[in-house]
Amino acid sequence: MSDRLRIRRMAKRDAEVVATLARELGYPNEVESIRERIRAISRSDLDLLLVAVDAMDRPIGFVQAHRVCIIEVGFRVEILGLVVSSSARRSGIGRRLIDEAERWAKHIGAEAVSVRSNTKRTEAHLFYPALGYTKIKTQAVYEKAAR
Repeated sequence: MSDRLRIRRMAKRDAEVVATLARELGYPNEVESIRERIRAISRSDLDLLLVAVDAMDRPIGFVQAHRVCIIEVGFRVEILGLVVSSSARRSGIGRRLIDEAERWAKHIGAEAVSVRSNTKRTEAHLFYPALGYTKIKTQAVYEKAAR
């Protein structure tokens, strides 16, 4: 991992690269939609949005974490998204982004950090246990359009 790697808050100017990174994981998005989400999420005290940037300040990965309090299990942080550019994987960037999310979780007093990973993301199922995460369940996710 390069010493020039920096972690900073995600900004609206990062929208184009963030959209490209999201597409790498199969989430096609319009740049303007990403820009608007960055703006909205950045205003929330419940969320953390960080990018890992190269020496040119160009994002090569990002993490999104969200603070939740679940009645049955308590106060925690959930990692909602972690993406590292396919050209920069296996260089410690994902670990650095997770470290920052965990640091934030500790700072805000969370009891635990959790992450959900799609069953088809086999590399992620090796990555998270290597960082000390324990698989606690497998679940189905259902979705319905809001009306």
